[in-house]
Amino acid sequence: MASTTVTTTTETTTEATSTALPPLMKAWVLHGKEDMRLEERPVPTPGAGEVLLQIGSVGVCGSDKHMFFEGRASSDILRAPVVLGHEFGGTIVGVGEGIDPARLGVRVAVEPLVPDWTSREAREGRYNIDPNQRFFGVPGLDGALQQYLVVPSDNAHAIPDSVSDDAAAMVETISVALNGVEKAALPMGSRVVIVGGGPVGLFVAQLCRAQGVGTIALVEPQESRRNAAAGFGCVTYSDLAEAGGDYDAFIDCTGVASVRHDGCYTVRPGGRAVFIGVGAEDATVPMPAVIEREVSIHGVMRYAFTWPKVIAMLEAGLIEADGLVSRTLRMDDALEAWTRPLATEVKTMVLVGE
Repeated sequence: MASTTVTTTTETTTEATSTALPPLMKAWVLHGKEDMRLEERPVPTPGAGEVLLQIGSVGVCGSDKHMFFEGRASSDILRAPVVLGHEFGGTIVGVGEGIDPARLGVRVAVEPLVPDWTSREAREGRYNIDPNQRFFGVPGLDGALQQYLVVPSDNAHAIPDSVSDDAAAMVETISVALNGVEKAALPMGSRVVIVGGGPVGLFVAQLCRAQGVGTIALVEPQESRRNAAAGFGCVTYSDLAEAGGDYDAFIDCTGVASVRHDGCYTVRPGGRAVFIGVGAEDATVPMPAVIEREVSIHGVMRYAFTWPKVIAMLEAGLIEADGLVSRTLRMDDALEAWTRPLATEVKTMVLVGE
């Protein structure tokens, strides 16, 4: 193995204020269904091309909940202990060989997707569908529910002071929404119906508003989420049947099979149905509604090249992220995100860095 040079904030004359790194850190490790334990692990060391982060905020995603309760999320299956957490940011406190020490002390938002850049998909610019990709926080690559984490330097994007730690973690969620909105290909003045008023759905609504969509309908049974959507300029409904039809695009953020099926009827001829929510492995679509009216169906797999765009939108105030945080938990209390759900929850954040 090639030797690695590591620089930490205690070995340089930079203005970073980090203290000496401890030998051990806390980590929440998922061992099996509903079996997540707070353990001690050695603080890792960055290798060539990598940086060491002191983790700030970590968002709890719906897929994290599926992994905890069901032992799987989509095609990712829990077969060995793993640290969850793929929505995160932090501060660079160590750099490996080849990384400019000037990065020390920089606050970053981290893209958790690590593609194989030699794959056909990555070479074509669609690294989000690279079949060999790795992803922080799913089985095979530990995530950010630990105090320190090593990530590729290129995945750590600097954020301005105006972007909070919570918002830095939500760049991942906004990126998913952005990919969905881009798949919907909505021109100015068009009509869209969004189903699901969780974080992804609310970010989809904000992105649609930012690009001039004329009518933004959002369907969500929970009143508090409908109120939040109304604040972003949405016409809200508690049931999809109330929303009517003739939309240019239908965007599902729930993964509910019946929603996918019925949503295809809300789309005008030549329109688009976009599936962001994962849900069950199989679902049906009404083929006459799709084929006879040439409705295009688009799946959304994560994102590609979105971090600079999203950070710029947050800095410009085009997207509201912090207001979507409904609960914050300290690191020691993180398990409550799974064991004590909130009836009005939108986004729970774990403050690992505090």
